[in-house]
Amino acid sequence: MIERTPTPFDDALEDLRISGSVLLYETYLPPWAIDVPDEAFLKRLLDVGTATRVLPFHLVRRGAFHLSQEGHELARVEADEIAICPAGLAHRMALGAGAKPVLMTDVLQGRNPGRDPATVEDRSGGTELICGVFQMRSTPMNPMLAALPPVLTVKTTGADANPLLAHAAQMLGLEVANGRRGSFTALRLLEVFCAEAIRSYRERQGAARPGWFKALDDARIGPAIEQIHRRPGAPWTVAMLADTVAMSPSRFAARFRETTGESAMSYVASWRMNVACRALQESDDGLQEIAASVGYQDVAAFSRAFKEIVGDSPSRWRAGRRPS
Repeated sequence: MIERTPTPFDDALEDLRISGSVLLYETYLPPWAIDVPDEAFLKRLLDVGTATRVLPFHLVRRGAFHLSQEGHELARVEADEIAICPAGLAHRMALGAGAKPVLMTDVLQGRNPGRDPATVEDRSGGTELICGVFQMRSTPMNPMLAALPPVLTVKTTGADANPLLAHAAQMLGLEVANGRRGSFTALRLLEVFCAEAIRSYRERQGAARPGWFKALDDARIGPAIEQIHRRPGAPWTVAMLADTVAMSPSRFAARFRETTGESAMSYVASWRMNVACRALQESDDGLQEIAASVGYQDVAAFSRAFKEIVGDSPSRWRAGRRPS
């Protein structure tokens, strides 16, 4: 059997347990404006649990729109671009001046006050949109989620576009346009679409500022993070991690903090608790076994560390995420 050793990027992607759904497919002629509710509202609308993150996305197949929040423009999203909104904030999609905003919930329920159906359905111009949500059933400590910006925009076509993202966008568009937004193929495409959009962001913009994406691409810090992910239960110290990448402990500690924005041992502790959360949520392993798997031989010490980082005891956290 070939042993699978995923990179930290793929490790974190897998941990997100991504799924998705398309909520809206329409074309609007300007002026138009749609208000998208915040994440808490979307969770109630979609009837998902508190442990699931809900990230709205907007794919422009034709035209453009302005994405704003509380009157401040966050991005202009052009044709063949996708905007993903990890911050969970209410926002507005609009093009042109003078349109009375319509609630997305009204649009989803077939109510579009003040709108002429011709301005919604005309495919000859305007902005053709596919809007939906990505759901991420992740544990609280996933470093990828923390590394994402409030609004992530990525081109899906062009010479520099990620080929997998381009194919996923094209195939998803065809499925949705043919009335198969909930098909098996469309749902699988949404998973790939989200993953490759995040990968594209990392490759194009993610290394521009300190943070997890930049750290993964650092010649010394990236391999150290890979070791942490590969062996979360190892008795890591700054000196041990520095030794894996042939650096002095002091230089390694400084470079890790400068690159990621946090200390090496803080990252070790967070990733260990991420692994522990997943085990608590998805396995029947006892606390002793889970504690040992992430480097704690003493359950009491593990429980103290877990509560300090996650905010609850392991037993209470597990009970709150198991089906009743």
